[in-house]
Formats: sequence, structure tokens, C-alpha cells
Amino acid sequence: MPIASETAFTTSDTAHRLTADTVRAAATRLTPADSADPHPTRSWYALVGTHLYYVVDLLEETPGPGNVTARTARMRLAELGFPVFALAWNTLLTKGHPGHTG
Repeated sequence: MPIASETAFTTSDTAHRLTADTVRAAATRLTPADSADPHPTRSWYALVGTHLYYVVDLLEETPGPGNVTARTARMRLAELGFPVFALAWNTLLTKGHPGHTG
């Protein structure tokens, strides 16, 4: 899949544009994920530079967006060329997460 220079998505009936530069800028304002103390409800992460960040935090930290779903965030970040990862254990490995497998 070719890497897009820009992507768009809609939240709360508002269209948002996203570029790799806006994602990188958002990452500078966030604390990277800590593998020694993972968040109990966060499954999807994106690699920005040398750190992992929760995909929804990245998009919500960019100007404008709110109420971003994990699916929207991971799809848009992957489209921009950021590697996206899911943490998985137990039944998540065999069945997937019902809220994120769409």
C-alpha cells in the first residue's frame, strides 16, 4: 500500500485533515507508552520515531479531533506510513478484540 502524504477522517460531523508532520508534532506533546506499566484499556499503538504511542491519543492531540475511535486512528496512521501494533494476550491472540477487529 502506498504511503499517503495526507489523510482525512470525520468525527462528530467535522472533517479533519492529518499529515505525518501533525502526528509527529502531537507525539512531542505526549508521553510514550511504558511497557513496564501498560494502560489496562489500550490495545493499539503506533510507532512514531523510536517510541510507541496510543493511537487515539495521537489523533486527539492533533488540532481539532475529538471522539476518535481506535479503528479510525489506526487506519489513518497506517495510511500515513506509521507502523501500528496491537498488544495481545490470552483470548485476544485467538479471537481478537471484538471492538477493534472491524
